[in-house]
Order: sequence, then C-alpha cells, then structure tokens
Amino acid sequence: DLGANVAGSIHCTPDGTFPDTFGVPNPEKKEMVEATVKACEAVGADIGVMFDTDADRSGFVLPRTIEPSTGARSDYEALNGNRMIALISKIFSKSSPGCTIVTDSTTSESLSEYLQDELGLNHYRHVRGYANVIGKAKELTDGKKANAEVAIEISGHCAMKENGYVDDGTYTAVKIIGLLARMNDAVGDGEHGSLLDLISKFEEMPYEEERRIQVTDGSLETTTSVFNQLVQSLKVMCGDGSVEDWSVDEDNREGVRLRLSSGGHFMIRKSLHDPVISMQVESVSRDEAQEKVLEPFLSLLKEHDSVLDYSALENA
Repeated sequence: DLGANVAGSIHCTPDGTFPDTFGVPNPEKKEMVEATVKACEAVGADIGVMFDTDADRSGFVLPRTIEPSTGARSDYEALNGNRMIALISKIFSKSSPGCTIVTDSTTSESLSEYLQDELGLNHYRHVRGYANVIGKAKELTDGKKANAEVAIEISGHCAMKENGYVDDGTYTAVKIIGLLARMNDAVGDGEHGSLLDLISKFEEMPYEEERRIQVTDGSLETTTSVFNQLVQSLKVMCGDGSVEDWSVDEDNREGVRLRLSSGGHFMIRKSLHDPVISMQVESVSRDEAQEKVLEPFLSLLKEHDSVLDYSALENA
C-alpha cells in the first residue's frame, strides 16, 4: 500500500516450517542476521526487517555505506540490542523530549550515557523480562512519576505508550521504517544517508558477552544461596579495594552490577525458574575482560566448586 518494494523478502510463506539456515526465527540469532544481510545485499535493500515467530520482537539490518552518486547500499550491519534502543530513543527525543525509556537491567553503560547526555532523556533500568519492563513503564506513567514512552528489552521486545504498551514488533518496524522515509525525504533527491548515521554518537563497547553458570544439583535453593554469597563477596571486594577497577552500581535493580573504570561493566543475576546464574560482561577489549573481570570472578567461583559448573567462563 505504501509503495515499498518487498520482492527480495525471504521466508514469508506460513507453511508450518522453519528455515534450515537458522531454525526458529530470533532477531538476535547470528544466523538469522546473516541470512537477512545476504537477502539485503542481493537487492540493495534500504532496510531488512526480522521478526520472531509471533512478531512481538523485531530486529533490523541496515547499510553502513551508501555510495553518494548512485545510492548503492553495502556493508550491511545488524540493528538490534543496545543499538536498536538507541535509535528508537532518538525518535522519541524529537517527538517527546525529556521522556523516559524503560529497559531491562542488562543494557550497556554507554547506552545510558547516550540517552541521558546526548538525547536528554531519562533511562530507567528494571528487572529483566519483557512483562516486568512493560509493567514498570505503565506504573511510572500511570503514577505520574515519569512519561515512559518506551518499554524495551535488549532482546527486541518493545512496547510504546502510544500503542497501549503492546509488545508489537510490527509496530516497532513501522516506527523505524517511518524514520527512514522521513530521513530520505529530508536529504532530498540524489542525496543518501544511513539510519546508522543518526546514532553515530552512540559509542559501543568492542567486547560484549553473556555466559551462564550452571548449578549442578539443579536446586533453586542452592542457586539462591550461592548467588547471595557471590553478591556479598563482590561487594566486599569493591569495598575493601582489593579490585581497584570495580565500583558497585547502586542504582541497579537486579542482581549486582559493577562498573569498570574503563567505562564497561559486568553483572550477575540469577534465573527465577532455572538453576542458572547469568553473567554479562561489557569491556573495551577481550583482554581487559579476561584480566579485570573473569580472572578475579573465577577465583570466587572456585570456592563453590562442588555445586557450580563455570566451564563457560573458563572457555570465554
């Protein structure tokens, strides 16, 4: 209806099967991103849109390079995770200045800086889980504590106040495509720009990883006990100065989050339903993550050898 050319789209037939190339659709999955990049490259697309199975999550693929004279698109990259939150927030910084963006607890340090310092927005990190994030956005808005225009998880679940806080990946796609159309209209005939240019001031950390520590007896009680001991030990290590590069994020609302002096962070949180402790690390390099985070933390984990499988960290 809007005149877009969607002829290069892939896997759009609802036949009850999933693609052999990437299996169950997930906009975060590397294989799905790669398949979408190839589809975009084949037709020189302005944008690639990815949905999960029920389309409540979305992700995107955008060209980094647009040749000035011909408009040829190349160097496609994923727009998901922290990047997607940054771009959606950019939209609302214009339509609703000073509003609040509610995210899950695992978003990056640099995202907070970008939202608050560059866009002039408020960033509220909440407990992971899209229902938790959406519920907090509603609570803040209904209680007139904030104007929470967007509730969004790093996974791609996104709900907006203007759409009744429904987590709807198709609505998110409409917002991003609408921004692309407005940008193309603004630059004029014969001029070209990438949506990625709009978030050029958002600085991303080169190293981001999430690892899972398994509790070997399968007990949630053991998980809670060990997790609480680890949290206490990490706070003690910050307090006594045994690790100079760490400081506790006192505004964190899930698990424990520690900032690194270089600008990154790491955090641990326990699953509510599984005997798992998750660890997320964001750092300027893999070497720094290994030296400043993983090695000191592994020394704590070894105190719980009998109940933890932390091989995922040793192989990081």
